[in-house]
Amino acid sequence: MEHTTTYISSHDGQKIFLRIWNQVEKPKGAVQIIHGMAEHSARYEAFALFLNKQGYIVYADDHRGHGHSLTEEEVFGYIGEDGFQKIVKDEQLISELIKKKYPKLPLFVFAHSFGSFIGQEYIIQNSEKIDGMILSGSAKQNGLDVKMGRILATFQNTVFDNKKEAKLIDQLSFGSFNKKFKKQQPTSSWLTRDAKVVEQYEKDELSGFVSSINFYYELFHAFKSLYQTKRLEKIEKDLPLLIVSGDMDPVGKYGTAVQSLYEQYVQLDLENVTLKLFKDARHELVNELNNQEVFFYINDWLQQQIESK
Repeated sequence: MEHTTTYISSHDGQKIFLRIWNQVEKPKGAVQIIHGMAEHSARYEAFALFLNKQGYIVYADDHRGHGHSLTEEEVFGYIGEDGFQKIVKDEQLISELIKKKYPKLPLFVFAHSFGSFIGQEYIIQNSEKIDGMILSGSAKQNGLDVKMGRILATFQNTVFDNKKEAKLIDQLSFGSFNKKFKKQQPTSSWLTRDAKVVEQYEKDELSGFVSSINFYYELFHAFKSLYQTKRLEKIEKDLPLLIVSGDMDPVGKYGTAVQSLYEQYVQLDLENVTLKLFKDARHELVNELNNQEVFFYINDWLQQQIESK
């Protein structure tokens, strides 16, 4: 068996599903994966197995409202009141579990897409507790489009049942993402150039759902506090930070919003910030056609951080 699964009880009693890839003879580190919206931890199997071969134990959960953390009475993409911060706390708890089990191993976090915004908040609150953060498919989300999204999400969250699918917000947020790839039929082609992965994603019952009004409400309000200078100054200056994205990723506005995120951290005088844009790659780097290039780039970065300690 290549991985084990378990449930942990979080800070508020919520059951969180956890996958652990720990078939490593002589581990040199641990990597905690924070997945994106409308997906789940199993989609990181190939990346986790690669990391195992390089000497890293890997943990990945299914977020609240996602995957196997969802209970029968719950709906996909509903994360509850203050859900964004609750997911941040879930990830902090998982970090503590890893550090308790492997106190001598350095701990790195790989955070993708929605998970990368959880990661951005995580390092504001807890940068001293990890040995490095990798933000994948990320961006700085503070433009006019974000402000308009927050207004719409606040209105819908007040007027409608916030457990319902946020079809309008979803269309406004993601509807334009496939425009550059409109010759390719699946609406999820913006995720990756690998047609097989797109097909699997669209067939996966645990992926590709329209998230709830509540989800977008919590996300857009999180963006409001994510880029406040006083909060950002809490990040440890020596935190190793790697930002990776495809230069054809619409979430990162084809590199420009990723560059803005990088510049933000540089201006904070963080000592070890690296930006890597992969040519022609789209949103899901670990599922891209050149994912082996991505895997080895990340492995080299991890090794550099271990050697520099």
